[in-house]
Amino acid sequence: ERDCTMIEDITKKLEDVIDLLPPIPAVMTELLQALGDKDIELRALASIILKDPLMSMNVLKVANSAFYRLPNKVATVDHAVKLLGMKEITGICIACGAYQSLKPPHNIETFDLEDFWRHSVATGVVSRRLCQELEILDHNVLYFLGLLHDVGKVVLDRFAHDMYKVVVRTARDENITIQEAEKRLIGESHDVVGGWLMEKWKLPWTFVDIARYHHTVAESPDDNKSAVAIISFADRLAWLHYLGLFPDFDVTLLTNNEAYSFLEGTSSTIADIDLLKFMRDLDTTHEEIDEMTRIFHS
Repeated sequence: ERDCTMIEDITKKLEDVIDLLPPIPAVMTELLQALGDKDIELRALASIILKDPLMSMNVLKVANSAFYRLPNKVATVDHAVKLLGMKEITGICIACGAYQSLKPPHNIETFDLEDFWRHSVATGVVSRRLCQELEILDHNVLYFLGLLHDVGKVVLDRFAHDMYKVVVRTARDENITIQEAEKRLIGESHDVVGGWLMEKWKLPWTFVDIARYHHTVAESPDDNKSAVAIISFADRLAWLHYLGLFPDFDVTLLTNNEAYSFLEGTSSTIADIDLLKFMRDLDTTHEEIDEMTRIFHS
């Protein structure tokens, strides 16, 4: 009973921390409201984005990055909106707004944020490639979902940095998952906390579900389960690629999980993917990952 009370107290404190975190930029709220208008014009979207100079700058950086490989330089936000369309621009702005809001104040000690965002970008890149291989969902939208799947870790680190260092060390030393260590030492895991944050920011439910269920695919709502499974599987592939286990690689490390099992049951093409080749081909994404990490982490 005492342990339950302690965890309830910690959970309440975590919710309070989320309330104290900076809100997503006002321009993001305005943009999401505008997207609810079916008759919204692309020019109107561009005018909303232009109200935030930092977001405008990042939209142009992303539009001109190796991610899109556009043949000609995009010089204006209006041009970027016309070229990329509503879904793409929304994804870029949500990602930029989230990164902007989660950036810690100066002189605040944090865990390795560059490494964190690099993994987030890598998960987005892998998600995009998986969607292209499987020919399901919108591969660029999944990219931006992948960028934000682990935001709960940033909240937990901000809530209790010294304790979170112990969490990371415990997970490594005891060879347990990070969420197991989070629950044991803090009382809640980053996936649940990330879901809280996405809800606070009133982001589309797909973002909420990706954050909340990327470690528990079977529990995710049916309407977003495919997207959650792609992000969950991409998260795993990105970590394994980062660990560099080639050439002695056990393919069951890739397939022995509920995300792969779900995709196997819903996609007739996943069994045709040579996963070892897919992993090797990720070496070609380093430039793209480096560039996007610089954009969002700067």
